[in-house]
Amino acid sequence: MSFDSLHLSPKLRSMKKFLFVFVLIIVSNISFSQSSNATLDVIGWNLEFFGAPYASGPTDKDLQEANAKKLMRYFDADIYGLVEIVDTVHLRKLRDSLGSNFEYIIAPYSTSGPIGTNGWRQDQKLAFMYKKDIFSNITTRGMMLTSATAVSNWANGRVPFLMRADVTINGITKTINFIVVHGKSGNTQTDYNRRLAGAQELKDTLDAQFSSATVLIIGDYNDALHTSIYTGASVSSYTPIITDSTDADHYKSVTLPLGAAGQTSMINFPNVIDNHVISNEAEAYYVLNSAQVRTDVTTQVPDYITAHNTSDHYPVFSKYSLAGIITSVPNVTANELGIKVSPNPFIQNLNLTATKTLINVQLRLVNMQGQVLNTQSYGMINANSIVQPSFPSVTRGVYFLQVETKQYKTVIKLVRL
Repeated sequence: MSFDSLHLSPKLRSMKKFLFVFVLIIVSNISFSQSSNATLDVIGWNLEFFGAPYASGPTDKDLQEANAKKLMRYFDADIYGLVEIVDTVHLRKLRDSLGSNFEYIIAPYSTSGPIGTNGWRQDQKLAFMYKKDIFSNITTRGMMLTSATAVSNWANGRVPFLMRADVTINGITKTINFIVVHGKSGNTQTDYNRRLAGAQELKDTLDAQFSSATVLIIGDYNDALHTSIYTGASVSSYTPIITDSTDADHYKSVTLPLGAAGQTSMINFPNVIDNHVISNEAEAYYVLNSAQVRTDVTTQVPDYITAHNTSDHYPVFSKYSLAGIITSVPNVTANELGIKVSPNPFIQNLNLTATKTLINVQLRLVNMQGQVLNTQSYGMINANSIVQPSFPSVTRGVYFLQVETKQYKTVIKLVRL
């Protein structure tokens, strides 16, 4: 979405002058969550006419690609839901530069035609970029492509793009449905009404086809979720999705609080319009308070804001623990946390040795299916002491011991002989 397309009022345009200072304040006061091998790390990112062979988006397309590569290496996320991908060659080069473990899938449709047509090649497309060692059994499709109303309401053909995959983290596998969206832009009543109708049809489709599925909806919603960019409305155009919290198919936005707190997901627009929404099935996996607008892009690309050389949107991040442990403390290695386990492999008993004093210790034994088999708590484990948790007898196989204190958590792979 371009800033000009919003037709902002003079009052909102004047806010642009102060946004750079506002962003610097945000960056200086937020501790950004880093990616971890123990969690599923998700980013939605509008790359603003990525690689477009015409005068839209950043001027230097090669620099845009180089900056995107630098930031993706910095984030080290597991999956990216990408919006406004125009040039597929630039996306392929970006993928290649990230190493052999990355792959991408581009939606085979756009507002200007299907795959293979000149309109498709020249227009904005939705895409996923993901790590191959984490995602398997992948299927993709456009949602509601056969619905004339959906095609119209989702910007004349920019319907949501679905990627269904088995996701494996720390030996735990879950089937997750990722949906990347790019809502109708604009702040007029017509724009609002089309987004509202599109959101309602998407919710109807999700209720009918994904009633018990784990779903993450990420991307550029082109509207705030705690309010609306259309000043004539008191609620978001995505109200049919985000306020449905009473039935078995409800959804919640983990990024809505960011907008309510006054943050922005664009460098020139005062609101969070890039969002993450999750189904109730995914809520148990969400790491509390992990959703963030990644304004720390400036640590890697210092002129991201001032030069507008990568995108006018910030990446938006959230993370998930497939073991279903809701927590927000940072992941560290077992050595950093201060715990050693022996023997491993084990037959019956485990010894936990504390290399430093640990307070408020929570232990969870988790199987390969992500089921918590046992939990135990210790108010304090003194440095150099050994505890022997009374876990239940388990069959041969691989398990995971999750150790969490008030400050840190870690996951230790166990092998039962």
